[in-house]
Amino acid sequence: MPVRIRTAEGELSYVGVEEVRQALKTGLVDASDEISLSESEPWRPVREVLGSPQWRWRDHFQWYGLTALLIGMFLLGAGLLWYVLLVSTSLLWFNMKRRAPRSGNRWW
Repeated sequence: MPVRIRTAEGELSYVGVEEVRQALKTGLVDASDEISLSESEPWRPVREVLGSPQWRWRDHFQWYGLTALLIGMFLLGAGLLWYVLLVSTSLLWFNMKRRAPRSGNRWW
């Protein structure tokens, strides 16, 4: 059964209620527009008939962006860890290579 939507721009016709829900999610139909499910039924607001649009986060969330961010953070953390390890090892090696003080109390 065709569903008619009355908007500020004019009247739209959809095949079924699911298409109207999809149009509501994408923004083609506003929740304040009026809907008529049949010729004999009066015009009612879309939000009254269908409810408010339910955004499914899975449809609008880019998994590849999150994956790239997590991989980048892991690689950055691993790189920083290796850098700190390399610098601390070289500083320790340089410090141990120095000659010991000739006089005074030794700390080791």
